[in-house]
Amino acid sequence: MITTEYISFVTSLLSSLLGLGIVFLSLIFLAIYVMIVSKIISGLEKKLPAKPQAAPAAAASTAVNAKPAAGTEAVKVAVIAAAISEERREPLNSFVITNIKKL
Repeated sequence: MITTEYISFVTSLLSSLLGLGIVFLSLIFLAIYVMIVSKIISGLEKKLPAKPQAAPAAAASTAVNAKPAAGTEAVKVAVIAAAISEERREPLNSFVITNIKKL
């Protein structure tokens, strides 16, 4: 509403401080909520059964082996190997790339 009355400086300052206080309190509560949820999730992940170690024969069946290629092919093989390692959450030396097929 447009009126001819003005809000005093003190009233406008208090309104601004109240608004800023509400915003910062909500951010603090949000940060606390995120910390609590992350601790709960990490606790639940620790309680999950660990993945059993693959037998050497099983590792050989899933192993992938690639011949080192020259130039850009070597880079592609390295990127694919890194992606597989990240997805399987295993070190690079735990598997060997034998064949790469474009899908």
